[in-house]
Amino acid sequence: MGVAHPLPAGTATVPPEVPMTLIVGAHPQNPSLSILARRREAAAALREKGLAFFIYGAGAQTIPLIQAGVLHLAGTGATPPILAKAAGLSTAVFAIGEPRPERGGLLVAEESEIRSLSDLGGRGIGLMPVSWHTQFLAAELEAAGLAWSDVRAAEIIPATAADAFLAGHLDAIVATDPLYAQIAASRPVRILAKPGAAFSNRTAFWGPTEILRTHRDAVRALIDALVASDAATRADPREAAALLEGVNGHAAAQWLPALTARPWGISAPGPDFLTEQQAHADLFATFGLIPHRIDVSDTVDSSHFAAA
Repeated sequence: MGVAHPLPAGTATVPPEVPMTLIVGAHPQNPSLSILARRREAAAALREKGLAFFIYGAGAQTIPLIQAGVLHLAGTGATPPILAKAAGLSTAVFAIGEPRPERGGLLVAEESEIRSLSDLGGRGIGLMPVSWHTQFLAAELEAAGLAWSDVRAAEIIPATAADAFLAGHLDAIVATDPLYAQIAASRPVRILAKPGAAFSNRTAFWGPTEILRTHRDAVRALIDALVASDAATRADPREAAALLEGVNGHAAAQWLPALTARPWGISAPGPDFLTEQQAHADLFATFGLIPHRIDVSDTVDSSHFAAA
């Protein structure tokens, strides 16, 4: 039997991967994972590598699903990882999407007397629950010199918010395709602000730090699959839209504008992403959206993508 030699001082050890199936969440607000989950051959290949998909109806449920141990890896906007840290969860972002300009944004009715962000004081604004909408609106309000308390922003299920907006009961709504197209087809609207200058609006792929630490090969397999699937969507968005037929009540033709408008591809979360996340976490604390200031430096892990 050979003699075991101790590692040099300071050498990190990589824990052995624990055999288990990792559950990856796929919901309508994350087209990348929703499309990948419906690519049969790709999903089958991932199952052989210890990954399976759980398809659910609302991205707003991602944090509780992670808390309950249902999900191990997820994809959302950039806001839930901040909220997860504020709630005491130990999670990290291991890959991000490109900045998304989106079709739509912060909408008001064409005939509304609201002409700019500064006119939003005291007005009702509908936001998709536990989503990037909060981060987007907070950044836009700060840029306009407004506080969160200056407006009446509320998290409302998108379909209900759209109904209230179309009925004239809600002053403004954050909506992007395919919901934006539905609203605009029913009522002329103006876009007060779009993601871009104040908020990059990136997709974040993330999970519990313990899972990321102990299942590196599985995380790398998911990254590889996402890269390939996103490239296929970019090359043939119609085929990808067909995979989403009926998802969230939208036909493939309704999904197509959203798929053709957004950039595809993922990369490692870099310093720019972390800087934006920290700035917005600070803003959340200032606006009272989280109870206290938090340090989000441990919520980004670029090592998995770099090794893929």
